[in-house]
Amino acid sequence: MKVLVLGKTGQIGHELCKLLDNKGITYHAPDRSELDICDAVQLQTCMEHYQPTIVVNAAAYNNPVMAENEPSRCFAVNRDAVAELADQCSRMDTILLHASSYRVFDGEKQEPYTEKDPTNPVGVLGTSRLQAEQQIRERCPKHIILRLSWVISDRRPNLLHRLVEQMVKHREVYVTPDQLGCPTTASEVARVMVAIMQQIDCGADTWGTYHYCSSEPVSESGFAEIVIAEASQFWELKVRKLIMAKMDSREGFKPPANATLECTKVLNTFGIHARPWRSALPEIVRQHYEEPKDH
Repeated sequence: MKVLVLGKTGQIGHELCKLLDNKGITYHAPDRSELDICDAVQLQTCMEHYQPTIVVNAAAYNNPVMAENEPSRCFAVNRDAVAELADQCSRMDTILLHASSYRVFDGEKQEPYTEKDPTNPVGVLGTSRLQAEQQIRERCPKHIILRLSWVISDRRPNLLHRLVEQMVKHREVYVTPDQLGCPTTASEVARVMVAIMQQIDCGADTWGTYHYCSSEPVSESGFAEIVIAEASQFWELKVRKLIMAKMDSREGFKPPANATLECTKVLNTFGIHARPWRSALPEIVRQHYEEPKDH
């Protein structure tokens, strides 16, 4: 198994490279100076030079607010580059493992989303994510699309980062009690990806779309309360009150209200159990405190 990792500096790519190192799995993770994923010629050169058996695409445009202001850039990264990547993988008979998002859904459903639920993205970012999936299905037979809920880590902007930064700076922090998701650590996503890759490498013919997130859904406000308890051990938090603001009262772009995913299919197919996120949170908060990063 030779793995090509795209998006090495992101949350998932960083943790995936660490895990591949620990397991002694051969991989190559080009940085941006070596590969611009929006450059078809560079992508082809990289693929032909390295000859991977599996490509993991963890690179993505992820800012929902900025996406509304620069849709062409968002679609270039999330859809067009993925379409070219899928073509390259198909031409070389290479497996494509692609990290996707709950944002392909509108969040109106009350229960966790299954792989069979109809998609209906809201906004540019969600639409670009869905169209990336469509391009992969049309162009690359040997693919795994892995949809994820709220990904958190000590790197890059994410829900945990945003909450901690606000709690350090402000006495009052606005959170939503009606936005539900499953905080899933980037290291947990990496674990799932490697488990899938190893089974595929052993001959499993299980192409398609799968959902994965940690167990125990939580509201943004509920998550914020737990973050306060953990972060207060390391920071002098300024926050004294969480202001509950329902999503309808918020101005600007609104994310899907329900980001929870049903993970039965990935369990039945690969034997991958969803793990709770609470036990992993203290370590992430500690890492965030001890190794501040400007990513």
